[in-house]
Amino acid sequence: MMWLQLEVETTQDYVDQLSIFFEEVGAVSVSISASSSEPIFDECNNDENAFWDKTKITVLLSAACNIDNLIAQLDKFANGKAIQDCRIESLEDKDWIDEFKSKYQPMIFLEKICISPSWCAPLKSKIPTIIVDPGLAFGTGAHPTTSLCIEWFCMNNMENKVVIDYGCGSGILSMVAAKLGARKVYAVDNDETALEIAQENIKNNKLGKIVSTVDTENLSIPKADILVANILLNPLMKLYGEFSRLTKKNSHIILSGVLNEQAEKCLATYRDNFNMDKPVLKKSWVSLHGVRL
Repeated sequence: MMWLQLEVETTQDYVDQLSIFFEEVGAVSVSISASSSEPIFDECNNDENAFWDKTKITVLLSAACNIDNLIAQLDKFANGKAIQDCRIESLEDKDWIDEFKSKYQPMIFLEKICISPSWCAPLKSKIPTIIVDPGLAFGTGAHPTTSLCIEWFCMNNMENKVVIDYGCGSGILSMVAAKLGARKVYAVDNDETALEIAQENIKNNKLGKIVSTVDTENLSIPKADILVANILLNPLMKLYGEFSRLTKKNSHIILSGVLNEQAEKCLATYRDNFNMDKPVLKKSWVSLHGVRL
């Protein structure tokens, strides 16, 4: 069976409407990604439906679809304002589930920790392994912002530490901290779906005695020996006071989700209460480490 793949570029104003439209006309799958290099998620942004300014929607359709009629409807969508670009190509039939799974394989960090999807065979080595399947919540370890934090954990003593993972997403950093010896970890997020996914991942990895999920609205937790926040510049700037409150003298803070050109702005804010190191760069992203004064 042949398939058609339709890619359209739109703006954030029309992502939801177009996604619903494609589902209604019988799309097999609809996925959303960036058409630009800008970040999307801002923990302090109250707009739950925010997307990239330039967003690509990729749609898988049956070859039996009347593509000419579909394009005509798209041309009229929102009075012709919704679609900035459109591409169509034919695809050979394949096992789409296997195609998806092939893109996600175990990742080993500094020979200290492995993150693996559930469908991969266990490692023969004794490296501690965390099982996480790609899903809705950000965090499988593949993105530079996440891997920078994991590598810091691997290079530093986590034994018997109290760790706060602020903006925990899937809970990946919380679970890595627990596997590397943390005594107690608090996985904090303001998104209910993220917390539910984190709870499921924590349960599946049998780390419930060490890792607890906490909503930011009910935040009553001890001060951390290590606080990690893999979010974005704007929320990091706004959370400076809160992170100062949640840490104590000589506590470590690891900030990620910051682009290289944004690093100095973030450092300038945190230097008031933290002795900040030079940024650690991976691709265009950095992690920032500091010690509470």
